[in-house]
Amino acid sequence: MALVRKNMRAAILCLVGGASTVWAGVENYNPTGQGCLDPDGFLSCYATQVDLATSCATDCTATNVAGSQTLSLCLTGCNGAQLAGNLGCWVQSCWNQLYSCENQLATISYFDGNDLVQNPDVFPWFPPPSDAVDGACSCNLGYVEGNMTIFLATPNFNQPCENVALQGDPAASAECSCCEFSFPVSNILNICPTSDLSVLGMSDYIEHTQGLISASGDGCAILNDGNQDSCLNTYGYSFSGDKVFNPLSLPSGIPGSDPLTNNPGNAFTDFGASAFTLNLFPGFTSTITPVPFNAKAGAATGTVSASAVTTGTGSAIQVATGTVARGSSATGSATGTATGTATGTATRSVTGTAAATTSKSAAGGRNGVNEGLALAAVMLLASSSMFSNL
Repeated sequence: MALVRKNMRAAILCLVGGASTVWAGVENYNPTGQGCLDPDGFLSCYATQVDLATSCATDCTATNVAGSQTLSLCLTGCNGAQLAGNLGCWVQSCWNQLYSCENQLATISYFDGNDLVQNPDVFPWFPPPSDAVDGACSCNLGYVEGNMTIFLATPNFNQPCENVALQGDPAASAECSCCEFSFPVSNILNICPTSDLSVLGMSDYIEHTQGLISASGDGCAILNDGNQDSCLNTYGYSFSGDKVFNPLSLPSGIPGSDPLTNNPGNAFTDFGASAFTLNLFPGFTSTITPVPFNAKAGAATGTVSASAVTTGTGSAIQVATGTVARGSSATGSATGTATGTATGTATRSVTGTAAATTSKSAAGGRNGVNEGLALAAVMLLASSSMFSNL
């Protein structure tokens, strides 16, 4: 992940108790609460996460040696809890906008900031289904991010090219790499060819991909016919969408510069459950009461303005167990496979009246699964009384 998305390393510098620490991805992408069912509650909730994270960091610096690994892990836990809590704010006060660009960016920040491979089973509404319209972002950012991280999410993804490399034919090996590394780019550009995806580091991602396939002596000519047949029939790599793009010779204007915007309306008009429980890494648990629907609310339709989504340490994968009960503090450690589940009902019908989405973006199914080893023990020192209406 560090190589693939090295460009996405922005940070917010915080000073806590004299110690400087880097917080990843905690930006509120909807800083005015525009279009939310309860804008004031939404902003208040985000502010609460900041206060809790600051208190958490203060506790970390007071109880750990400066510069130590335990301090670093403790602060990482504070950051992860804040990212999880931010998503709880959306469920509580802005659930009508769960398909919006802003919520998708917040969700991506949660996965990236905790070094989690994107898991479509964690949130019923993320990534949005491919047919999402009302209140949806002009580009399915969850799908874009899923493609960017497919190498981490799919076991043995590069096995076909490893098999080719064993045959000792450098030209064939380079050609296979053209197929392997270009199809996520093609998948993304098939659905968002003209969108400005700089917030996800698309230009740098393409540049990195170009470096991976630069050994091709013919400029990845296998991709120039614009269809996937050659890659599929020769190496078994199947593309999604109607067109194959050669990262070494992209058409003018692609990737594009069209700003990200939201469609008017609401993704949901009925949450479908009176309470919703989030159980999220790292050790975050909270049962949230969504506010009632307000017919005057609706997705913010202006241009989305956001800095680059930030990532955590870039080690690939996660994993932790442990919960934090309301009104308590706790320490948690990473000991097994991830607890990244959301329980409750959240579905959507074509009329926007049921709150449980079981249909994900179907463009290739290129959204990751939780795989891998525990990142490290995470010390979590934070209160989980984050939602005022609990």
